[in-house]
Amino acid sequence: MNILFNNPQLYLIDYPGIDALEILDKRNGRIGLLRGAVAKRMREEFREFLTRAHDEEEYEDFLDAHDAILFQPVSLH
Repeated sequence: MNILFNNPQLYLIDYPGIDALEILDKRNGRIGLLRGAVAKRMREEFREFLTRAHDEEEYEDFLDAHDAILFQPVSLH
């Protein structure tokens, strides 16, 4: 498990052993797990996104653009 990114809006975790990427939208308490080619594409999109500095609104826009994959509510154990 590798933490790729963590800020007040977003938590991004890479699981290279199973070729998966987990995205946690902290604003809404929703999470999505991507695998295979979809995970690879999202890693590339996010790396490109991080090549520039962003404000809070731009992070929110990025998350909103990927809202369809963040469908699982986060529950506390």
